[in-house]
Amino acid sequence: MKIKSLQRAIQVAKQIFQNKDLAKDLFNQATQKASDNKGNMETGFWYDIKMLRKMMKAWQVGTFKFSKTAIIYVIAGLVYFVSPIDLVPDFIVGLGFVDDAAVVTLVFKKIKKELEKFKAETRFQDAEVFS
Repeated sequence: MKIKSLQRAIQVAKQIFQNKDLAKDLFNQATQKASDNKGNMETGFWYDIKMLRKMMKAWQVGTFKFSKTAIIYVIAGLVYFVSPIDLVPDFIVGLGFVDDAAVVTLVFKKIKKELEKFKAETRFQDAEVFS
């Protein structure tokens, strides 16, 4: 899948939105790529990808209600991230994820209200419990 723009990623995201199996595959691909490249990504970008995956998972299992537009942007951000051929190839050390980070930043700007609500409502789900 060659994705060189957010617009193309949105087109693909609309198809994935209609097919839960494709959504699951995308989630797994994003998880694998993030895991494989954690050391090559800036901390903030790692957090952003983690947030997109968390949002997609919440949508998949129905624990959070997103608008269709918001989830298509979330999926598009992950589609762009997993694409092996994008504006700046990921294998270029130090620059490979710059375009991915820019696209994810744009996605977050587009879904700002729902992102803030999601963060507020899920803030403590990852907290450790001490007894």
